[in-house]
This record gives sequence, C-alpha cells and structure tokens, in this order.
Amino acid sequence: MDAVRHLLPDPRQYHPQVSLTNRLIHHAQSVLDAPDAGERDMWRQALVGAIDEMLQRGEVLSISVALAMVPTQACYQIVWDALRQAVEETGGARALVFALPLVLVAGSREQAELPGAIADVEGLNALLRQHGVFAADGDAALSGVLLHPDSLVGLDALSLYRMARQGEAARDGLPAQAAPVTVKEEGVFLRYLIGVAVQREGEPCPVRLGGSVGAWGMPLMKFLGEQLQTDGVTLFPIARPPLPAMQALVAGNHARFEVALQVFASSQIRRLRELDKEPVAIVSAHENGELHFTVSAKGDERNWEGFVWPLASLDNVKLIEENFRELMSECRVRDVHVLPELQPESRDGVPLFFTADDL
Repeated sequence: MDAVRHLLPDPRQYHPQVSLTNRLIHHAQSVLDAPDAGERDMWRQALVGAIDEMLQRGEVLSISVALAMVPTQACYQIVWDALRQAVEETGGARALVFALPLVLVAGSREQAELPGAIADVEGLNALLRQHGVFAADGDAALSGVLLHPDSLVGLDALSLYRMARQGEAARDGLPAQAAPVTVKEEGVFLRYLIGVAVQREGEPCPVRLGGSVGAWGMPLMKFLGEQLQTDGVTLFPIARPPLPAMQALVAGNHARFEVALQVFASSQIRRLRELDKEPVAIVSAHENGELHFTVSAKGDERNWEGFVWPLASLDNVKLIEENFRELMSECRVRDVHVLPELQPESRDGVPLFFTADDL
C-alpha cells in the first residue's frame, strides 16, 4: 500500500512510559521484541499461561489493568489475543460460547418496534446446518434471542472461561434478555444471536467460525427479514459470520460503524447531488479518540452532515481509512481529504467537524 494512503493519525491514548513491572505487559512486550519466531512463541505461551493462572484464581482485575496500561496498540493486541486463547482453548473438550453479529438497517415513518427474538429458532438452526455453518451431526445451536451489545459485554472473560469448561451446562449461563429494536426514521442497530457449540475431545469444532459470509448469507438475510418483519418498517438485516463471543463483540461493533458510515455517506452524497453540488469528503482524528467524517460542498454552510466513529481498542485506523477511501471511490467522490494532524475534540465548546470551506 502506498505510504500516501495512510495519513490518519491514531488518536487513542497509550502509556509509552509505563513500567514493565506489570507481568503481562512485560511478556507481551517481550513477544514484540523477540529476535526470532522461537523466542516469540516462548513468550507468547508464557503470557497465555500467566493469564490462565489468573483466570483459574478468578483474578480479572490484573488482566484489566494490563489492558488499560499497554504502551501501544500492538501490545494491546497481543495481551487480548492471549486472553482470548486462555478463555477459548481448554486443551480438550470444550463448550464454545459463540455469537453471530447482526447489523439491522431499519427505517420507519412512525415509531415501531422490531421483535426481540426469532420465533422460529428451529428453522434458524436448520438453515445454518443446511448451509454447513453448523456441522450436520454436531452439537451447535443459537438461542434465537436478539441480545443488546451490553449483554455480551456483561459476559466477561472469567464467565466465558468457566463456561468453556462446563460442557452442555454452559447453555444455562447464556444471557437471555431480549432487546427489541425501536425504529423511528432511519437507523443502524447492532444485535447478537448467541449460542453454544459443544466440541468433543479430538473432534473438529461443530461451528464454522469467522471467514467471509458464504452462500448462506442471502438465505439467512431473507429468513431474518421474514422473522423480524414489522408493519411500516423497511429492514435490511446483515449477518456477519459466527465467532467466539469475545471476537464477535469486536467484529460486531466494527461492522455496525462500518455500515452506519456507508448509510450516512451514501445518503448525504445523494442529497448534495440532488442540489447540484459536488460532494467533498473529509476525515479527521481527534484527541478524544474519535474519527470525524463530513460530506459537504464548497460555499454551502448549511447542507453538510457529520459522522462520528468512537474508536474501540481493537479498531484499526489504517483499515478504516482505506475502507473510507474505497467507499468514496465507489460513490465517485473525487474530492477526498484525510487530515494528517491530530485535531482537538472541539472548538469554542462545539465538537469540531471540518467542511469544504475549512480546507
């Protein structure tokens, strides 16, 4: 990728001067500094082992402190990957708590409420089995309840660690609080379908995790559209591939903002072109850890719109920038500006957004 392509600075706050006396950060930094693959693997295994010991003792605070005090995003990624490995991989049989992120693009003239659960749960699981997402003879199923992201956040690493070692009983610990979506005008919403896959020792995982949405994407979209159909509501349900719960939370959050940015940009570009104005796209990074996007036109102070992407710990700024440039290219917007300097959060007490006339 050409160096010019990556202009956007990372606005998140890290702790480069933090003491490496924190055991987990020390191990993670040793992974990054290792001179060869063998030593890198040794430190990585030491990190996973240290986290596993902490989880066995129920010590989650030490892990949270390490994640909060990392000196770089690369260090965060290594600690988080090790935590994920300690939680998900039991070394034998396991109950894998997994989730399927669901981005719902919905619009309605009047206020309306989508259902909080899939009525035909058997049909949902049969469809995924039919398309090979679940193994034909495997023990994997979704519960059918639409969960709010907060419900998945509430299922912390220690809970998931213990559930992974409980076999079929793990199903009893799944969150079950349905979160119906209230629609007024247009919005992009995130929900999760959660389930458990019981993997026997020596057998492959009965659910196909990650990758891209395959042939099952369209049939599932149609099925979910029918299940969640509500009078007066236009609905596009976009499912992402199932992932272990911790990873699904990250992937779902990213997918929601990615889709919301697409909806915002395409709507605003269309609006400006209907006014015979040429859209100008700008993205800037701000000191409060946000990316601000605007689509505006020169000489027009009124008809601009802004979009905010609050960066999560694992968001990749370079990837977001690349995807935004690609989106603008697809929308045939030629005037695209990526501001290379870190910007303040606000100006004169008002959140700072740059428009075409500021350039």
